[in-house]
Amino acid sequence: MPNKKNQLLMLVPSLEQPRVIKRIIEKLQEYESIEVYGFTRKIHQVNNYDILQEQKNIKLTVVGEFSDSKYYDRIRTYFKLISTIYKQKGFQSKQLYVFGLDLRIMSALLLNSEISYEISDIMWLYKSPLRKSVLRNIDTFLAKRSHNVTFTSKGFYEGYYHNFVLPEKVIIKENKFKTYGRVSPIEKVKSDKIRIAYIGAFRYKTIIDNLIKVVVNDQRLVLNFYGDGFKTVIESIKKSVQNHENIHFHGAFKNPDNLEGIYAENNLNFVVYDNSYDNEKVAMPNKFYESGFFNIPIVCAENTYVGKRVLEQDMGWVCGIDHEEIKTFLNSLKTQDLVDCHDRIKKLDKSMFQC
Repeated sequence: MPNKKNQLLMLVPSLEQPRVIKRIIEKLQEYESIEVYGFTRKIHQVNNYDILQEQKNIKLTVVGEFSDSKYYDRIRTYFKLISTIYKQKGFQSKQLYVFGLDLRIMSALLLNSEISYEISDIMWLYKSPLRKSVLRNIDTFLAKRSHNVTFTSKGFYEGYYHNFVLPEKVIIKENKFKTYGRVSPIEKVKSDKIRIAYIGAFRYKTIIDNLIKVVVNDQRLVLNFYGDGFKTVIESIKKSVQNHENIHFHGAFKNPDNLEGIYAENNLNFVVYDNSYDNEKVAMPNKFYESGFFNIPIVCAENTYVGKRVLEQDMGWVCGIDHEEIKTFLNSLKTQDLVDCHDRIKKLDKSMFQC
């Protein structure tokens, strides 16, 4: 095993993100010590990052707390981060690992730094044409000048960065599931009803509303929400829970600790994200890997990279995102289909899903 490097500084936009926590711990294999500078969020507060306290040679500094809707406050907090690092490290040579475009931009202010950059979402794809053009140029410029760039989906690199980042500087790190020895696969799936799990951040209100409209009119279906999101989406979900016995809201959860219990209560992982967005077309959500590990069938949006992967592995289905398409899919689905799919997933090589 090669000698470890001395120290790595990691700049983290959300300490609640399991992918980020996993990457921090992975980097201990390469570095003697890691100093993490990160931020908490006003939503998703379940302290997923407390596992870092169990790791030797990781020092955590919580720089501040973000509110998703107050971007200018976030910029001020970013400058606080840069000031903190200069106070602690001065102008000495530094190795940085940075998550996301915001912090990659800010890291350019840290002189005498070798910067590695991780891209798990291409946020400028959601912007207006002018802002999209400006941010794309900034992002590709900074990616090109990074020591290396880690992508969580091969589709990101092939679709948007292959003309800017040399292949030898590219690392593909799919967002595979890490158990930390706390959870195990589901060996027998429920078969009394079609039990749908919507897990994670509630971002696509129209799709969620379409799903709810289908479920409330079909007593063969049960819909469970696990996670958090914007206030308007949460209010809409809670209203449906009050009016319908087959819809349930369970709130935020701890990853990975609570996931075995969540998947054990359900037999269909609903990962139908908005395929009108370019980012969603090429992303690889962590739910793909969780379904593969826990042996739970999955449905994804059609015309997406993750949907293609699901069909290739015969571990679920794809469908459209509007009300009639979701209705048609769920009307055609039988509990035996879910049992059969569950049995197929159990036979798949778990190294595809677990790291």
